[in-house]
Amino acid sequence: MTNMTNMTTTTTMTNQFRARVEAFLKSSGFKPTEFGRQSVGDPSFVLGLRRGGSPTLATADRVLDFIAENEATAKRRANRRSA
Repeated sequence: MTNMTNMTTTTTMTNQFRARVEAFLKSSGFKPTEFGRQSVGDPSFVLGLRRGGSPTLATADRVLDFIAENEATAKRRANRRSA
């Protein structure tokens, strides 16, 4: 039973991560290849996710840091424009 629970948790986390990346791509206008290249140095990173791949924790951390950094920059730019 524990193995099934762990597998479900991993699948859920992978799906949440994938959804987070897709949402960022949509909101930021980044092309998938450019996002992969800039965030982890791999232009096929998003394609791998879309095909069911699961990143290591270290890679996921790098990607999430990249997203956070770029979202903050976009928000600052938007605030400057509206001021």
